[in-house]
Amino acid sequence: MKDINLYAVLLGGKIRENHLMEDHHLVFVAAANEEEARRLARKKWNADDIHVDGTQQLNIVDGYQIKLEKTECQDDDFQLNSEYSV
Repeated sequence: MKDINLYAVLLGGKIRENHLMEDHHLVFVAAANEEEARRLARKKWNADDIHVDGTQQLNIVDGYQIKLEKTECQDDDFQLNSEYSV
């Protein structure tokens, strides 16, 4: 099995018709490499003229190592922490 890493991908694109400025969306994906992360991230946003502004593989955050483990959940399932401020 290939190593899977967590990536943060910043996307740019247009979500409003006749809108002069582009919008941005930050998505997180689990992927084997940066190329795959960019491809998967584009699928997570419904916008026109989507492009990648930046990609970062996340290994350690605030002194905590990130370790991904496969769960029984479907690929697109995610859970929100309801105690986190919005």
